Amino acid sequence: MNKIEQLKNVLDVIQNTYPEDTAVVLADTDKVLAYLPGQQIDLKVPVGMPIEKFKGTVSYAAYETGAIHREERGAEAFGVSYLSSAVPVIENGEVTGVISAMISNHRTAVLQDGAQELSSLVEEMTATSEDVTLSAVGITEHLDGLLSRSNSLVRDIESSFEILSTVKQIADQSHMLGLNAAIEAARAGDSGRGFGVVATEIRKLAGSSNELVKNIHSQLNGMKQAMLQMDQSIREIMAFAQHQQQSMQELSRAFEHVASTANDLSSLK
Repeated sequence: MNKIEQLKNVLDVIQNTYPEDTAVVLADTDKVLAYLPGQQIDLKVPVGMPIEKFKGTVSYAAYETGAIHREERGAEAFGVSYLSSAVPVIENGEVTGVISAMISNHRTAVLQDGAQELSSLVEEMTATSEDVTLSAVGITEHLDGLLSRSNSLVRDIESSFEILSTVKQIADQSHMLGLNAAIEAARAGDSGRGFGVVATEIRKLAGSSNELVKNIHSQLNGMKQAMLQMDQSIREIMAFAQHQQQSMQELSRAFEHVASTANDLSSLK
């Protein structure tokens, strides 16, 4: 039994070895000896068709050249794209026939289309993630500037405390001077009465200054505490923004990997 006869006997087995829907044709140097259609791919090749009718196909090219030929076809003919593969049957150094398979490329085509859609989607998501990353960077920069101004304001408040301390010392000294002046005015009797009035006003002014210093000190202290709390909030927001920035950068790298994989899938043949 020659190779052609052996192949004819196991043609159905050969067809079933393909994982996709496949039509198989076997021909010798004259005509078609056997044909098995696929479920969707059916070239309707009649047994006995002259081999000359295959001119222009990979089957005839394999028969003529004695080499394997392949080509990809679109879905125009059978509604699904397919790959034609033709292998010459060689016996004793001569081409005695050709066996051809038309293999459905539907799954690969669907995979390619899905990969292209995925690639486009990933590009949009990458652009969005880059925008979010830039926003996070901008937020961090603004918060850093705000924190710097807040720290400067806290330093100004500390300086104000020093000024208030000086004012309080002056007020205390004025109060003591007024008290001493009042005592001396009392000793002077009627001649010191006018001086006593001045001394009393000085003591009142010193008391008012002390009271004002206390109020301002209390208000500045409240401002300082509020600024310190704001500083803490800013630092927490900055930490969150920096973490978000890092997460988005990692996400962008993941998108790049997905896009690369999608491009690889879309280029499958």
